[in-house]
Amino acid sequence: MAYNNLNMLTVSKFTIKKMATCRECGADIYGRSDKLFCGDSCRNAFNNSKRSSSDRETARINRILCKNRNILESVINQGKKCCNRELLLSMGFNFNYATSFMIKEGGKIVVSCYNFCYVNSSNGRVYISQKNILK
Repeated sequence: MAYNNLNMLTVSKFTIKKMATCRECGADIYGRSDKLFCGDSCRNAFNNSKRSSSDRETARINRILCKNRNILESVINQGKKCCNRELLLSMGFNFNYATSFMIKEGGKIVVSCYNFCYVNSSNGRVYISQKNILK
């Protein structure tokens, strides 16, 4: 292997022209003109770093929503349709996260967490119901 002064690599009788530099590590890339990375490891590292912060935040929020949903489901499965707000908090429920909100007549706010809904009352009680999902 020998390099000449024209950014070309000579291997035995074949000459391979340098096309670009790797987006991740900056190494010279030889071969196809549309290559962006020198190998799979650089391509993976580049794409992982590009997506990592938003993916981590989405995963964090989804974990909270799933935990809230599971808590609501466990209360419903115990046969309760109403419980104290403090009970939900003690189970790890986070009232700052929900999948949707709806304002009913009379100004009541119905909060949804996936297929469960709840309404906070002024006396510290939370009324829970499960949405009917038609198949």
